[in-house]
Amino acid sequence: MGQANATASIDEHLQRLVGERLGPYTAFNPVNRQAIWQWCSAMGDRNPLYLDESYQAQHGIEGPVAPPAMLQMWNMRDVNLEYAEGSTDARPYPAIDYLAANGFPGNVAVSYDLHFRRLLHEGERVYHYKRIDSISELKTTALGQGYFFTDRSEYMTGDDELFAEAFITYFQYKPNGGGAPDNAGEPPAARGNWRSDHADIDPGKLAEGDALPELAIPITHKLIVSGAIASQDFVDGHHNVRAARAAAMPDIFMNILTTCGLSGRYLTDWAGAGSRIARLHFKLLAPNVPGDVMVMQGRVAGFARQEGTTRAEVEYAGRNSRGFHVTGGATLALPG
Repeated sequence: MGQANATASIDEHLQRLVGERLGPYTAFNPVNRQAIWQWCSAMGDRNPLYLDESYQAQHGIEGPVAPPAMLQMWNMRDVNLEYAEGSTDARPYPAIDYLAANGFPGNVAVSYDLHFRRLLHEGERVYHYKRIDSISELKTTALGQGYFFTDRSEYMTGDDELFAEAFITYFQYKPNGGGAPDNAGEPPAARGNWRSDHADIDPGKLAEGDALPELAIPITHKLIVSGAIASQDFVDGHHNVRAARAAAMPDIFMNILTTCGLSGRYLTDWAGAGSRIARLHFKLLAPNVPGDVMVMQGRVAGFARQEGTTRAEVEYAGRNSRGFHVTGGATLALPG
């Protein structure tokens, strides 16, 4: 079969996968303080909202609550890539399986768009349904040739309440030979004073264009591996150098869930423990690999006040020596 015919056959098969609803995929454990603690420890997130009993008592919060960025973690597969009992037998990533079997073994997540309706509380159980929203034609990138596809997941609690949705875009590709060159320059330096007292920001003093302080995060093997473990992501490229290089990466690389956790930490450190993330969306660009530094920066893009709260739109980014690792935005509900 010629290359054009082979590509057409792959395209045809992939399009048949679009729209098929799979699930449910259930959680091994209910929301629990040990997992919240491990996540916060890996991300450096000390927001008292999640586990500080004295803060919770002062604000009428009963027990631990999970950081919104943990959304996907609760339903992740175990170290053997198996789902919990009660999950469907349908394999969760048919596009990845099919493409890997047809010469496209590499996979990276490239964008995230999360919508939150409320926080999760200790003891709640989570399950989700998923489907492929769209699949691209064959594309050529610096990593190699492949296909972009977007998964849509609906996250539910035990009483069938939809509490969040996630749109995740992946790139499944045929890696370029020889791996990616390690062409990092000097790590960027942070400017300004980072604010991490978790006091609620005064929305009355916000102005469009206000800059958020910068936060420098050293990228280490420990951060990448501990973030992958805390997010239940056991894909080899996040802990195995040989697997990462086979995927055209210079070293193990940070997973999208750790980037999500660090983004959530950056935003709520700035906004304060009383803030709530209503939406978090971003794209991944240059990988975060050990030996680099990521500098987070942001600005207030707009805000609106209504019924005792302020909804702030924030644009943010994290850059390393290779360029921007993450660019995105968030909607935060601020008290007052």
